[in-house]
Amino acid sequence: MFKDKKILAGGAVLFAAAFWFYIKPNYMDPKPVPVYTAEQIAAAPRPTVFIGKPNAGGGHGGKPSNAPEGIVLNLKPTGTTQRYVKVIMALEFGPATPPWVGLSADKVAAKNAEFAHHLEPEMHKILDAIAYVIGSHTAEEVSTVEGKEKLKEELKEAINHHLHGEKVEKIYFETFIVQ
Repeated sequence: MFKDKKILAGGAVLFAAAFWFYIKPNYMDPKPVPVYTAEQIAAAPRPTVFIGKPNAGGGHGGKPSNAPEGIVLNLKPTGTTQRYVKVIMALEFGPATPPWVGLSADKVAAKNAEFAHHLEPEMHKILDAIAYVIGSHTAEEVSTVEGKEKLKEELKEAINHHLHGEKVEKIYFETFIVQ
């Protein structure tokens, strides 16, 4: 009987040691929050939504389609001539929380699709702001580098005016064709 108690006590000690050194650190202790440097955060990809690129998972509905790429908008007419612009743009938002440090391209694309889906209820406001701002410029105004930079700033202000949570930090034109 005394031998059985020793075996039982030894088993309990082994179980407690296994719990303390293996199970507890691997499954029960909270994982330390990763600490990122300012350089890592600055270099991390940011949430990006594409406008006029339906196959990219953002833009118009985020669903793949056979629609042509780009949105075509009227420019402010000069005289009797009506001009148009075809544009594909990327709206880059502020840093994600937590930062997307070290993610693969596939994971960044998935996060961007998730972000675009989150932004979908506001997309009509974003498209309206884009149409309004671009439509208030003439072809001559947006044909220069300075004109495009001014247009980007105006677009950023107009879009951010309609958004309440996320804010656009940068705008990139993938395609900008004036006709």
